[in-house]
Amino acid sequence: MIVSDLLEQWGHEVVCAEDGAAAWQHLEDDPSFSLVVTDWVMPNLDGPELCRRIRTADRTPYLPVLLSTSLDQEDHLADGLDAGADAFLSKPISPGALAAQIRVVERILRLQEKLEARVRSLQEAHDCIERDLRAAAEVQMSHLPNTPPALPSVEFAWVYDACQTLGGDMFNVFRLDEKHVGVYILDVSGHGTSAALLSVSLSRALVPNPQQGGILKRELSEPPYYEIVSPAEVAAELNRRFQLILQSGHFCTFLYAVLDLESREVRYVSAGHPGPIRVEGDAAEARAEHDERAGGIPIGVLEDAEYEEEVMQLQPGAQVVLYTDGVNEAANPEGEQFGTQRILGILSENHTAKGHGVEGSIQALRKGLIEFSKGKGQLDDITIVGIGFI
Repeated sequence: MIVSDLLEQWGHEVVCAEDGAAAWQHLEDDPSFSLVVTDWVMPNLDGPELCRRIRTADRTPYLPVLLSTSLDQEDHLADGLDAGADAFLSKPISPGALAAQIRVVERILRLQEKLEARVRSLQEAHDCIERDLRAAAEVQMSHLPNTPPALPSVEFAWVYDACQTLGGDMFNVFRLDEKHVGVYILDVSGHGTSAALLSVSLSRALVPNPQQGGILKRELSEPPYYEIVSPAEVAAELNRRFQLILQSGHFCTFLYAVLDLESREVRYVSAGHPGPIRVEGDAAEARAEHDERAGGIPIGVLEDAEYEEEVMQLQPGAQVVLYTDGVNEAANPEGEQFGTQRILGILSENHTAKGHGVEGSIQALRKGLIEFSKGKGQLDDITIVGIGFI
C-alpha cells in the first residue's frame, strides 16, 4: 500500500495484485503496463518465476521489473538477475530508492523508444532499397532474351538463376543476319548492384546494330552495307571500351560465338571464360568434350590484350553448351565442387535419350546441380545456354 501510494503521488496509474499469479493474469489481460514492482516471496507464484514468465513472453515494448526483497545474499541476487529482474529494492523500501529506480526505468524506456524509432527508420530504408533492387532486377531481366529465335536448323534453351536479387551474369541470343546467329555469355566478377550494373553496361555494347553503339557489326559504304565483326575483334573492342579493373576493381569473363546456319560452323572467342562443351554422337553412344583451349585474358584487365578465335564444325544432332563458373564451382554441404566432369557426364547421358533435345539437356544439368547441392544455398549466379543443331 505504501509503494502504491507513493507511485500514485508521483503521477503513475497503479494496479495492485495480491500475489504473482494474480499479477500474471493482469499482465496477460492488459499489454499496456510499463513497469512491474514485485515482492520476491509470494504464494502461488513468486517474484523470480513471475520475472521468468515475463521474459519468456518476450513482451514488446520491453517491460522492466523491480524485485523487492529482504534477501541480500549474492546467490539470491544472482538468481533474481538470471530470472530477468532489472533491479532490486531492499526492504524496507525507502521513497528515495524507489524514486531513483523509477528514473532508471524511465531512461530505459526512453532509450527503447529511440531504438524502436531507429529500427522503424532502418526498416523503411531497407524496404525502399528492396523496392529499388527489384526494379533494377526487372531492368536487368529486360536485357535478357524472352524467347529464342525461331529457326528451322537450330534450337536454343537456357537457364538463368541469380544468387541475389541482382546478378553479374548476362547472356543473349540474336540474329545477326539471315545466315548467322550471335550468342554471348558473360560473368562480371563479384555480386550485387555494381556487378549487375556493369553486366548491363556491357550488354549495351553487344547489340547487332552499330547505330545503337553495338560492336558486333560494322557499317560499310557498299552492299550489303555491313560486315559481321569477328569474335576475336569483338572481344578486343569490348576490352578496350571497358577497362573495369581501373574503373571499378571488377573484371569480366566473356564468351562470344557466331553460328553459321548453313555450314554449321561455330566461330568463338573466350576471354577468361570456361570453354564451350561440345556434345555429339548417336543415341547409342554420345560424347561430351570440353574445349580446354579456350581461355584468354578476362575483359577489363589489360588494355592491350589480344584474343584468338576458335572454330568448331558440327554435324546435325550436335549440341554446344555454354555456362558460367557458377555451374562447375557449385558446392555441396561437404564443400565438394560440382566440377566439369559431372557436367560432361550429365550432358552425355542425356544426349543418348531420344527426343530430349537441347532443352532436355539443359534441364537435366539444372536438376543435377540441385540434387548435388543438397539444399546448400547458391553462392554464385548460374547461367547455362544450350545450342542444338537439328
